[in-house]
Amino acid sequence: MAAESSHPRGNDPAHPECLTVLGLLPPVTAEDVKQAYLAKAMAAHPDRGGDPAAFIRLQKAYDDANEFVKFKAGKIEWLAAKIEAYAQQQEVASETIERGGEIEMEDADWLRKSFGEDFGHVADKLVTVRLRGPRADDVFAILLGFRAESLKDLATLDLAGGSITDEGLLQLKELKSLRSLDLRGTAVGKLGAEAAKWFENLEFLGLPTGAVGMLGRLGMPRRLKLVVGDPPAS
Repeated sequence: MAAESSHPRGNDPAHPECLTVLGLLPPVTAEDVKQAYLAKAMAAHPDRGGDPAAFIRLQKAYDDANEFVKFKAGKIEWLAAKIEAYAQQQEVASETIERGGEIEMEDADWLRKSFGEDFGHVADKLVTVRLRGPRADDVFAILLGFRAESLKDLATLDLAGGSITDEGLLQLKELKSLRSLDLRGTAVGKLGAEAAKWFENLEFLGLPTGAVGMLGRLGMPRRLKLVVGDPPAS
């Protein structure tokens, strides 16, 4: 593994942007990716004074670089595993849209350049789910929880104004990558205050009135922006 030069190579499918961010040149191994990430994460972590946006970019580069390593090691095996996960993401996306919500996908551009449009989309990531109103209910939360393994890149979940309760909220516990969770105007109760402890990367938490008291507010992580009340009118 060689050190990265200052020349950008992010548009080269043999050298995707994630390697540039990590300061790596191919060929790389999973251990190379891990060590490069750890070296940069120490300085980039917000708890150490780093820029949150830069740290998020570093984490994304780490995830993408690991995918790149697996892809290069065995394209057919990698593709088979991705197809199943993609199908489950599409199930969630379709259900969200059918219920009147919207989703955002993040493209895996480097893979499209390597594999072409026919298969490149299987590595696309579902990063945002927005579903407001009564159809954002416990049944929908159960679907999200059931597909959590395939939703490891879901960063934004907006269920504000929905009918989700504490029972439904429990189903979301395995969505470990959440950075923004909006439950304002829902039927979530006291369990809402516990959500901040479940998601170590959570930066925004919206809760309905009465879901968190003064002690609960004091116990929230410093990184977290807590907003309590009803969601703004759309």
